[in-house]
Amino acid sequence: MIGIELPTLNTNDSSYTLVEWLVPDGSSIEGEEPLAVVETSKASEEIESTGPGILHVLVGGGQDCKPGQTIAYLFESADERDSYRASAATPTATSAPPGAELSITNAARALADRHGVSDAELCGLGRTVIRTADVEALVRRAASVPSSPQRQLSKRQRTVGAVVTESMRTVPAAAAYAKVDVGQAEELARQLSERTGSFVSLPVLLIKALARRHAAHPLMFAALTDDGAVRESERAHVGVTMDAGRGLYTPVVHDAAELSSDRIADLLTGFRSKAFRGTFQAAELAGANIMVAPHTTEGMVLATPIVFPGQTCVISIGAVDDQVLLDAQGAPRTHRFVHLGLVYDHRVVNGRDAMALLEDVKAELEAPAALG
Repeated sequence: MIGIELPTLNTNDSSYTLVEWLVPDGSSIEGEEPLAVVETSKASEEIESTGPGILHVLVGGGQDCKPGQTIAYLFESADERDSYRASAATPTATSAPPGAELSITNAARALADRHGVSDAELCGLGRTVIRTADVEALVRRAASVPSSPQRQLSKRQRTVGAVVTESMRTVPAAAAYAKVDVGQAEELARQLSERTGSFVSLPVLLIKALARRHAAHPLMFAALTDDGAVRESERAHVGVTMDAGRGLYTPVVHDAAELSSDRIADLLTGFRSKAFRGTFQAAELAGANIMVAPHTTEGMVLATPIVFPGQTCVISIGAVDDQVLLDAQGAPRTHRFVHLGLVYDHRVVNGRDAMALLEDVKAELEAPAALG
């Protein structure tokens, strides 16, 4: 008998949801193959078998489970599985089928009796074993009588809230801003889009420009360790904040300095599609050492994002703002500007370092030939 344990898929979550089993309980597994789909607050991930055997499911579809929890067994033979089922003291799935006998701990029973929680309410939880925490949740729900309708936050949004809270609690953030003339960068983006067929945008060029400055500004791509040291990174892995109406995601352009702008553009196009469908894989959301936050909706000029815990910097880009200025001969000319906002962890990065990075990125975007 081999246990299939749920790995840690997202360090921000204490539990996941087992969405569905891809193979039926009791099926014969030939080798390493996808068995189940597990959803974290950020992505869906397939759990594979560790080898051949007869599958025995312990956690039913739609149930919550925790990292490290054994969700299934693989038996060498059907006879071995039947023997286990005959001798097992616990049911094979966590969801209670209709008519199943309710099992409740003594402490939970005492709490239910004290608060008048009925067996029907306990059965309605859909669990085979009722614990104190389950009864406490029912008591809190009964005691809550809202004066107006309430909307429950999604698991993904609660995770976003936890990250924001942790950032505000632990990161002493400061900010600097730069005004960038992007006329030439927009023209380069247009030319690249026509030549490659990819949708090259200003955020794409910003990612490329930022990654190219990795070696010159290592602290911007570093991480502060628990002992007060700084762990620098070997390459630029640029995360991008993205929200297509299904919650905030932060997919990562890995090794961005080595990629062409049109390749980065293709990655962002794919990311937007996955953000809309909510189909990211965990690996696509992991490994960022700096973040780009596009706020390019028309009229959005400035943005001050948060520094994600474990990183030291995040840089935002606003929408293009047309301004008429006089040239050297006194003639009016229209210029296209964006504002970059750099928020940084002041424990690691000082204002001089932040302004130096902004100046370098500004120079890259205003003379963008190297970004092609």
